[in-house]
Amino acid sequence: MRKYVHAAAAATLVMGMAATAQASIISVSGPNSNLGSAAAIISAPADVTDDAATNSGQQGFDEKQGVTLGSALSVDGGTIAAGTEVDSHMIFFNTQGTTYGSHTNVVWVFSADILGVMSDSSGTLEAASSALLGAPGTIYPGSFGARGMEGSDAYTISGNTLTVNMFVTEPGDWIRVITASGGAGPTNVPEPASLALLGLGLAGLGLARRKKKA
Repeated sequence: MRKYVHAAAAATLVMGMAATAQASIISVSGPNSNLGSAAAIISAPADVTDDAATNSGQQGFDEKQGVTLGSALSVDGGTIAAGTEVDSHMIFFNTQGTTYGSHTNVVWVFSADILGVMSDSSGTLEAASSALLGAPGTIYPGSFGARGMEGSDAYTISGNTLTVNMFVTEPGDWIRVITASGGAGPTNVPEPASLALLGLGLAGLGLARRKKKA
């Protein structure tokens, strides 16, 4: 009986290890927007075309995880090399209609280092990568004027932390953040053969304990 208990423990351990293989937004902090709203982490909206998803303060959500780049990926000021495994996230501030919004010094923390950001004014970089990196089931637009950052909008990167200033009327600001995949990395997830050995090892531990008591 103990053998099965240990096998279940092995499965739980493996599930926990696999869960850490994604890099997520883990926290957000900073002052409220001029509209009185705090920044928030949300689930991916069903639709992120203009005016489909609106808010009164910055919001962020995780997109696709564990994507291995088949070719170099363009981001602000450069590229991320082909073969890199990445996770994707989006941050946006999009008020209803032409309502003016400002939300500054918002600090987003990710569970892995930031490799690049897509924030060009027209959203061209974002639009070009949505099929590869966008959240499954979410509708994304093509590029259009002022979808990204412009004017006084700005961000700074420090390791796994992104500090964002956004000022919006119509349309809002949408940026894609690319992080290394999985925080500690996908190599921490055991291969199937390793999982079998792990299960056998724990089962053997149960048998050894039974024999010692006999």
